[in-house]
Amino acid sequence: MNRISSLLLILVSLISAAVYAEDNHNNGGGNRGGGGSSAHMSSAPMRSAPARQPMVIHMNRSRPVGQQPSYGNVQWNHTAQTRTRSAVPAQRVQATRQLNAKPVAGVRVANVVHHHAYTQGYVRKSLSKIGVKTEPSHITERSEMVTSDRAHSMIHYPTTGPKGEAIRGSLVNARQFNSPAVRAQMSLVNRPTFSQQIGRFNASENVNGRTYWHSGDGFNYAHYVDNSGHHWYGFYSGNQYFWTQNYAGRWWWYDTGFNRWCFYNNNYWWWQDPYHLGDLYCYDDDSYIPANSADDQIVVNGNESANESVYKSPDGSRVVKLVQNDGDAFLYDTAAVPTFDPIYLASGVQNVQFSNVNNGRPLEIILTLNDGSFDLFGADGKSYNTEAQE
Repeated sequence: MNRISSLLLILVSLISAAVYAEDNHNNGGGNRGGGGSSAHMSSAPMRSAPARQPMVIHMNRSRPVGQQPSYGNVQWNHTAQTRTRSAVPAQRVQATRQLNAKPVAGVRVANVVHHHAYTQGYVRKSLSKIGVKTEPSHITERSEMVTSDRAHSMIHYPTTGPKGEAIRGSLVNARQFNSPAVRAQMSLVNRPTFSQQIGRFNASENVNGRTYWHSGDGFNYAHYVDNSGHHWYGFYSGNQYFWTQNYAGRWWWYDTGFNRWCFYNNNYWWWQDPYHLGDLYCYDDDSYIPANSADDQIVVNGNESANESVYKSPDGSRVVKLVQNDGDAFLYDTAAVPTFDPIYLASGVQNVQFSNVNNGRPLEIILTLNDGSFDLFGADGKSYNTEAQE
């Protein structure tokens, strides 16, 4: 009898403990009446913050017609988290095609520009000084970026206006694209009604090489379709004018001084490095301010597609993927933990070759371009014609 009583007492104790534990869990460590002791409150388990998902940038996925422009959802103010890949090098390298690049041993190569590393807190302070209040997140689809080379990034501006009159205005200087005149014009251009109108023009005015003139609210503007089918718009107001390109739902402007395509967002021009898609910069007339947060997690997705050719180096350390449609070439590190994200090398590439490394010399990548010329890169994606820029 005593044994049965003991077993019943133990069973009752276990049930009571379970009920108390459930009550403690549901009330964050307190009692149902809300008057739990501080000891109970302090012992309550803390709910961990949900893991922030990295932003994914797609390098070679085609853009469906009519799809809204993509932007990554990046959180700028947050605590540092452990990275899943190796640390970003201290210096970012951006390669850009230049017409005035000096040939090396008979090879026309791309120019390389080095950017100084940024420090934590530097970006926000520097951008706020020039008036930036909000930053655009990264464009997540590379197919939505204008990446034309210099030869295909400029047009011959018309010399006569809509009524045949001579155009006497001056072109806005590339180092003055933050001027009040440009911003005032772009504020009108960004209106939803104007954007819808531009969409109709792009669909109906499609004869290459022809200039279509229109009138706006106090200004004239011209629509021009180049030989590649790209839609250009020139805005003429007062004694000044400037030209932009309308592509993938954004307005783009080509900075001839730095050979960069910039997109317009919230009163400022921004450049996303097509060679390192995780790098975003704000145009500041005579310079570019990096807008990267050192802790943002960015994953560059370069999965193979059906229209890609894959070239592997003899030592297996590097892979170059060549997209057939535009001849875009991308360099990959095949290591389990890559030392760099995929790097865009060049467009209009016909063939990829690698140097012989059996003689102890470093690996070199030779790209044959559509015009018969060559570009030469090292195993890290750097062009052999380098030029430092402070």
